[in-house]
Amino acid sequence: MQFTRWLIGTLSLGTLLSLATVTQAQSSIRYIGQAVGGQRVSVDLNSITSASFRSVNFVYYLGNDRRPSQANCVDRTWTTFEDGVVHSPQSVTTANMLDLVCSNGGSTQPSQSVGSQSWFVFAPPSNVRVSPNGNVLCVLRSPVSINVSGFSGDWAITNACGSRGYIHSSQIEPIN
Repeated sequence: MQFTRWLIGTLSLGTLLSLATVTQAQSSIRYIGQAVGGQRVSVDLNSITSASFRSVNFVYYLGNDRRPSQANCVDRTWTTFEDGVVHSPQSVTTANMLDLVCSNGGSTQPSQSVGSQSWFVFAPPSNVRVSPNGNVLCVLRSPVSINVSGFSGDWAITNACGSRGYIHSSQIEPIN
């Protein structure tokens, strides 16, 4: 008791307040949109950490359910740690979730940027997908010019559907 009185007597009020204050890191939750099932999808930005050159650990919320996961930024999939299920984007929202996580996790996708160039879809109908070989985001039903911002393997990255999507390079040719 005597030591405690001496300690309090020698410390400034600011130091005492600092010692008494417990600082808890605030989560920075970003709302992404709605999943196919109607649930809110949000990502905890403070949880995003690089696991390897191709993988990023993160936490997302599906409704009120907290889902610790790992994104594979090359394959455009993610695995929930709790059940080990591998997921691929089923909506623009989950594709945008992967974009956010992979762009903030320090991992690099093996893609080649070409700036924003115009390409011509010469063999419609052509599917634009949420990820390479993923679900169809939209269908281009007539010959049309599209912007391509880069490539991931044989897949061109485009915003032809209003958000990031992928079209196979065999369906397009550059406009000179």
